[in-house]
Amino acid sequence: MTERTTPAYAELHAHSWYSFLDGVDAPTTLVEEAVRLGLTGLAITDHDSMAAAPHLAVAARGTGLATVFGAELNLQLEGERTGTPDPHGTHLLILARDPDGYRRLAGAITRGHLAGEGKGRPVYDLDDVAASADGHWEILTGCRKGAVARALAEKGAEAAEKELRTLMELFGPERVHVELHATGLPGDDRRNDQLADLAARIGLPTVATGLVHYARPDGHATYAAVAALRARATLEEIDSWLPPGPGMFLRTPAQAARRFRRYPGAVGHAVDLALACRIEFDTDIRPRPPRFTAPDGHDENTYLRELTYEGIARRYGTRASRPDAYAQAEHELQVIKALGFSGWFLISWDVVRFARAQDPPILVQGRGSAANSIVVHALGISAVDPIKYNLLFSRFLHPERDGPPDIDLDIQADRREEVLQYVYAKHGRENAAMVANEVCLTSKFSVREAARILGYSPGAVDAISSQVDRHEQIPAAHAEIPGQVLALARRLEGRPRHFSIHSGGIVICEGPIAEVLPVEWARMPGRSVIQGDKEAAVDAGLVKHDLLSLRALSAAADVLTMLADAGTPMEFADIPADDPLVYDMINDGDTVGVFQVESRAQISVAPVMRARTFRDLAVQIALIRPGPGASGASRRYLRRRSGKDAVPEIHPTIDRILAVSNGTVLFQEQAMMLAIEGAGFTPAEADRLRRAMGAKRSLPGILALRERFLAGLDRLGISSATAEDLYQQIESFSGYGFPFSHSLSFAFIAAATAWMKRYHPALLLTGILNHMPMGFYETPTLIADAQRHQVTVNPVHINESRAKTSLEPLTDADRAAYVPVHRHASPHPQPPVRLGLITVRGMGTELAETIERERDANGPYTDIEDLVRRTQTPTLILENLTAAGALDTFGQGRRETLWAVGAVAGTRPDHLPGTTPGTNAPPLPPLTFEEQTFAELWAGQNAAHHPMQPMRPRLARLGVLEAEHLGELRHGRPVRIAGLVTHRQRPPTANGICFLNLEDPTGMINVIVPAKTWAALDRRTRYAGALLIYGTIEAQDGSVNVVAGRLTPIVVGGAPDRSRSFS
Repeated sequence: MTERTTPAYAELHAHSWYSFLDGVDAPTTLVEEAVRLGLTGLAITDHDSMAAAPHLAVAARGTGLATVFGAELNLQLEGERTGTPDPHGTHLLILARDPDGYRRLAGAITRGHLAGEGKGRPVYDLDDVAASADGHWEILTGCRKGAVARALAEKGAEAAEKELRTLMELFGPERVHVELHATGLPGDDRRNDQLADLAARIGLPTVATGLVHYARPDGHATYAAVAALRARATLEEIDSWLPPGPGMFLRTPAQAARRFRRYPGAVGHAVDLALACRIEFDTDIRPRPPRFTAPDGHDENTYLRELTYEGIARRYGTRASRPDAYAQAEHELQVIKALGFSGWFLISWDVVRFARAQDPPILVQGRGSAANSIVVHALGISAVDPIKYNLLFSRFLHPERDGPPDIDLDIQADRREEVLQYVYAKHGRENAAMVANEVCLTSKFSVREAARILGYSPGAVDAISSQVDRHEQIPAAHAEIPGQVLALARRLEGRPRHFSIHSGGIVICEGPIAEVLPVEWARMPGRSVIQGDKEAAVDAGLVKHDLLSLRALSAAADVLTMLADAGTPMEFADIPADDPLVYDMINDGDTVGVFQVESRAQISVAPVMRARTFRDLAVQIALIRPGPGASGASRRYLRRRSGKDAVPEIHPTIDRILAVSNGTVLFQEQAMMLAIEGAGFTPAEADRLRRAMGAKRSLPGILALRERFLAGLDRLGISSATAEDLYQQIESFSGYGFPFSHSLSFAFIAAATAWMKRYHPALLLTGILNHMPMGFYETPTLIADAQRHQVTVNPVHINESRAKTSLEPLTDADRAAYVPVHRHASPHPQPPVRLGLITVRGMGTELAETIERERDANGPYTDIEDLVRRTQTPTLILENLTAAGALDTFGQGRRETLWAVGAVAGTRPDHLPGTTPGTNAPPLPPLTFEEQTFAELWAGQNAAHHPMQPMRPRLARLGVLEAEHLGELRHGRPVRIAGLVTHRQRPPTANGICFLNLEDPTGMINVIVPAKTWAALDRRTRYAGALLIYGTIEAQDGSVNVVAGRLTPIVVGGAPDRSRSFS
């Protein structure tokens, strides 16, 4: 052991919050506290996890803190660690001695997880674990659940010695260390004395640890709370299992020396071990990037060059005709080659090539910053022309970038699995894995759990948690929530509970991924994920590729298939993007079902925006983002767009950069170009500014660059006030602004689905219904909108409906009789839509396909008994089919059919037809108009009549106007409206304003609820399914809203609440 004249200490047993619901603090917090206390080193040793490793490495950069990587394995785990105050299992604490030890430990953890029966239940073979070590690990005997300490407590010193000798035999005596920990618990000293005596007798060193579960003493209350949450118990119930006070926190070297003064060498040995096990993650562990096998005669660089110039010629023509395109391609290829990223571009190209080579092709499109690259455009990954739209390549990639760029792909959702399986097959499952997503404690869940673990009754817990919205932060005070609940809930909020599967992130590397970050099972059967989210993957040096499922592309693919089946094949890329009639429809806010522009906010903006080109549409999509909203850019842009305000002339350079957005900073590329061309930043510095804008805690990073930015604009002669205004607009991007390239990519899909709605609304409705849920609207709203556009929608029918929604033949009479009446109805008669069986509530795809397959093979169903005998359809689904009207064909009223459902519940295939007793009901009255309407809505169908139709006479007497008449009213006129609430939104940038969308039999109404009005509402009114509203008309530039003054809940019979809340 090294002699030291001043106290030194390293903590080798610490749990971060990745020991889910056991450790309390983030790895960053533990590092910050360790540095503040003057520790020599820190090991984070989470349960069966190394998720903290990249976070530990990043947080410790430049601090001098020795980073040690390890884990505490749960051997003989009998079940999940949740639901019990003291989970079973024997602990084994392992520290990686060197980079090879790190990789071996990550691999051992992976094998344990994948050997288990499911998520959170690893199964380790101790001999396999020991074989993995091969001298590259240091073994600590662990806490009271370690094999040695447990044997000592339960069976005495002889049993403890036996367990210790087993560890020595398995891992080597020179690699085993007897752990002493002092947490302030009764019995610590006695146990440590016994362990120290045992170590001395056998000749092993002792090592001091703090058994750390939180960084500072004030974390003890949070530790108790998460322990109760994990145990699904109250604090009172779990009290006897918890330490009486703070003890498991990081200590200074002097405190550690005092704690372990009875055990000479234990503290010093901790320091020696930390220095011996120090690993520089960035250099020692960083994986090799994935390689692409180029054809014979090529390496990655030459093959990428060949493919790029083939694409440039195809898209732009000859070098003589478009020297600008060829010059940009050459510049990008040189940057890509210098950074060593050619293989990554080829991998992305290969994924897209595979998707489009399928029959039928899988719709796939690049999104995000990748569209800034002409190489990406030439490879066919992105449809966006970066030269035409003056995009900035350095937003995507520049020579000083320290990691590969993101090339994100949107893939039609129903076929993404084909693409994922191709990636696995191409690169091997060892080298490709899905990224995890951290599932954190939300505000509402935190309040609920805080109330529960404090011992409130179930009814009180429900009442308390109902006061908090899922998307709201926990308030500092609330009249209906006890202060102790709020205080505890704030301790819980935001802490991770477990990992789930990321929506699309997949990582690929040259070697086994499990040697970089362990892999574990996800909840989805057969799916595994790395122990880390996308930020952790990037910090670990793993190359991430987002293969995102997009249901809008699935719907669009279905439309293209239906067009081909009808004899009018079309490619997605050939759909017109500048059709004037399509933009007329968008500008009227007639966009239900259209990707990205169907929200309440987009419908409100459209009449003011008056988009006429594809570029306009891309700008419109970007306006409804928190960044532009917070900066006021959206408001300024629209006022200038409508001619109310003039576009300012600032400086020729600035004016050129901001021309696309009427002098406002709307896009991330503009912020970077202002920094480069206006303030003299390098592309790398501008990219750092951009990253600061998008980081979760970005404002300090932006402030650090503020002075340089303002000084650069001053050199251009721009006034300090104008420069400050531009800076403030850039700062707002910490609320997430779009890159222009991303907006353009989305605009292609928006334009395509708008064109489909304008010319083929029946086909688009069919595509959307077959891929629900998607977008903003529920099935009844989508159907009602299609019917307003003169689309016939036939109800679900047990003998006519297929499993999925489908088209029915258009008769010659229908063609002859068709006259477009709706302003945006298709010029062509539309085939009727027959709702599919899967639209019925509770009907799964498997059962729906069984019903269709059996009917096709053996003929129509003759009665309900026949249906059950042949398909074994469950009672609940029979009831919903009855409510939907799907069984009306059997000739009985719906009450009689429901009677028969109970009688046939036990019918089996071997029963003789017609022998089930009780299927003939006595005479029963038919359903009333209201009952039938609400039954159909409950079953997930669009009722033949709007639920509010019966109320119209009474509402008319109250002076309530319908949606179709609001456009006739002048600005400022008082008005009364009523409708079902379909949406409510409270964006964080709206200063407390709530936006509602109401639906009545004639259409939809946008409602603005001022902040003071919303704050004064009781919860019943805020979340009512239907409202009567007294307000005033706000009519500006063709956009009509109602500003609410008084809101009253109304009951619409038994109609189900279809409202949805968004932040």
